[in-house]
Amino acid sequence: MIDAALRVGLAAFDDAALATLSNPGLVRRAHRDVEEGKLRLVSAGEGKAAVEADGQLVTLDARGPRAADCACKSVAICRHRIAAVLFLQAIEDSATGEGEVAEALSKSEDILAALDLTALERWSGKAGWRAALELVATVQQVEPAPNAISVVFADLDDPIRILRGQGFDGIVSKAVKARVKAYHAAAVLAAHRHFGATLPEPVEDETLPAEVEIDSAFLRRVAASLGEVAMLGFNLAPLPLEESLFELSVSSRADSLPRLSTMLRAIAAQLRLRRQRALAFDSDRMLELAATAFVLTRALAGIEPDRRASLAGKVRRDFAPAAPLTLVGCGGERWRTDTGARGVTAWFIEPETGRWLSTSLARGAGQDPAFAPAEAWRTQAMWQAEPLAVLAHARIALEESRLSVDDRLSAPASARAVIIARHVRPDPRWPGIVREWRDLRETWLRQTGLGLDAGDTAVACLLSPSAVGLPYFDDLTQQLVWPVRDTAGEWLALTLDHEEPVATAIGALEAHVRSGWEGMVLVRLVRAGEQLEARPITLFGADDPVDLSLWRRPYTHGRQQAGHAMRGWLERLRKSGARRFIRRQRGGTEAALAAAWRQLLDRAEIGPALAQSLDTRSPGGLPPMPTGSIIMACRRWPL
Repeated sequence: MIDAALRVGLAAFDDAALATLSNPGLVRRAHRDVEEGKLRLVSAGEGKAAVEADGQLVTLDARGPRAADCACKSVAICRHRIAAVLFLQAIEDSATGEGEVAEALSKSEDILAALDLTALERWSGKAGWRAALELVATVQQVEPAPNAISVVFADLDDPIRILRGQGFDGIVSKAVKARVKAYHAAAVLAAHRHFGATLPEPVEDETLPAEVEIDSAFLRRVAASLGEVAMLGFNLAPLPLEESLFELSVSSRADSLPRLSTMLRAIAAQLRLRRQRALAFDSDRMLELAATAFVLTRALAGIEPDRRASLAGKVRRDFAPAAPLTLVGCGGERWRTDTGARGVTAWFIEPETGRWLSTSLARGAGQDPAFAPAEAWRTQAMWQAEPLAVLAHARIALEESRLSVDDRLSAPASARAVIIARHVRPDPRWPGIVREWRDLRETWLRQTGLGLDAGDTAVACLLSPSAVGLPYFDDLTQQLVWPVRDTAGEWLALTLDHEEPVATAIGALEAHVRSGWEGMVLVRLVRAGEQLEARPITLFGADDPVDLSLWRRPYTHGRQQAGHAMRGWLERLRKSGARRFIRRQRGGTEAALAAAWRQLLDRAEIGPALAQSLDTRSPGGLPPMPTGSIIMACRRWPL
């Protein structure tokens, strides 16, 4: 009789799990061995069994084939071990045993009961835990099943499977050894989040000493890998280089260098995108990361030990208790990321200081399919008060909230908002309202900062244009362009991409902005390479405020009529007689820097074998650069 505990443990190893441990062909061959009667039960005890598989003795327990012992002495998981698992699963047991097994496999969420997050943090290590918290954002889907939970990552070809009763070491995936702990920890975090748990917040590491101990050999290895990025990363993007960077980022020697380890993971992610020829690959971003990381390694190696802590960085607390705040809501937007996460974000301003804060209602990819961002915006209460649709256009007093370093507000159970006044509109006299477009650069830098600690997230600001032009649709970029003029007579193009959910915003803008429109616009500033893109979020004109991506028509169309309506406004915007605008010509210094930057990218992308062919057109008479070298280009601030 097969022990019930053994059957429960082996039940998690279905064909998908076994194929992940080996390959589908080996699983098919093991099935044939079972069907052809090449296996027999030798002995069975408490939690163990011995099976003869095609003449080889296999001894296994509830940990499955990975921990089994086979007489064939194969280093990899052999077909004998897989066949032994399939054979034991097929053995008919008594009704009592089957009932015990069925009861043990009742709920998918029970799989996580033994996977405590505190123990997970210890298991993954400091660097691996930091990486796991970052990787959760790349989860695309979580699929619960009776015996396992599958977690799909954007950066992995195959899902990670969390098997029932197998613990952290029993999680199976095709991830290479360097990535295993970080990705497996991220999979457990994503599964907990899928079932409604709140993920732990990154806590500031108070134990980091003032004098950071640095392994010089580790820094030399990092620098050498970054040199390979310059030589091969933009051209071939070899997988071993990607794995090497990730391994360096989660190694124990990177524990005291959180800033460098984060950069290395970001470069590894870009290498993968380059190798996949993905549209999301950003060559400018990868060159900037590689150059910054290279100079950081040089600085860490050459600076005095007592000053290394400032360069090493620290794991900052994600959210910390905030003082009581008086805020005015200035609108919000609906969004969706490339990985499938979706939600709504509301923007608030502190009228006395001009500081911008935001809060979001969101769900990750594959999480809570019933969550509808627009519906949550209108109906889900926030901070024990009203929905965001109300709070985002009201003056509120907020207490007991938590605030991140990039001014994001969270919603702990203790947070409470009191509405002081409803239907509040921005006051043109508030600080921080932009009337001349040359001030946008300073506005963006004031919120993101400079140097190694600079953020790269979107920021909000209010524009007060002196005049506006008619919007038009640009077929080349597939964007709506809305020209607005400042008090100095300069024009700025506000843009909206033609994609869901922004398509709603295009329809709203076309419906509300007419010749002679006056008011203020809440915009989101996003860095796009060396430029800033300004995207309108909310309109404040003579009528009620309009949150563009959350706008609802005052009437409804049938499905066919809705399609005609979209084609209608596209046709009208294409035929618009509005004046077309072109990008402003660069100044001499800016043009020289841009040409030098382009030369570096061209050399890197063409590869070392052909790079010399570009030397004859080095900009400004610059001497040819040695192949494989990295120069530290200044971070190119837009506008």
